[in-house]
Amino acid sequence: MAELTIEHLGRITRATGRCSDAQLRKFRNALLLKEFRIVSEQENAWELRRRAYLLQDDWPVQIKIRRNGAQFEIDYYLSIPWGWIAGLGFLTGIALPFAGFQNAGLAFVLALLVMGLAVYKQKFDVRTDARFWQQRSRQRWGELMERLIQEAFVGER
Repeated sequence: MAELTIEHLGRITRATGRCSDAQLRKFRNALLLKEFRIVSEQENAWELRRRAYLLQDDWPVQIKIRRNGAQFEIDYYLSIPWGWIAGLGFLTGIALPFAGFQNAGLAFVLALLVMGLAVYKQKFDVRTDARFWQQRSRQRWGELMERLIQEAFVGER
């Protein structure tokens, strides 16, 4: 059996352990079936992303896989894309002054605070006991990723 460790490091969740080529391929194929796309592929490193489905309360997920011989390290987390943050900044600076709000100054300050929070909390781990920020999405992805990792690297429970 493989030794597998999953730890939540605040902004990311990291799984480490040992694997074979077949196990890593099985994990990658399972991610592709969950609508992940490979955005970067090197000899011993891959980066995968999944787009957001906001109407389904589903945030973008990013996964980085690194392998060194039989050792692997998988970092995964939910994220707020830079495009969303830039879009809010653009709307705040361009559209807000012409929106006709009674307290546009207050709305501007609130939008800046939201942008600051988004930059600060851009990455967040996916723990099964998550609270507060994106609780349901983090819990759902935490359970799903743990199941996929267990199935691929340890075998059926």
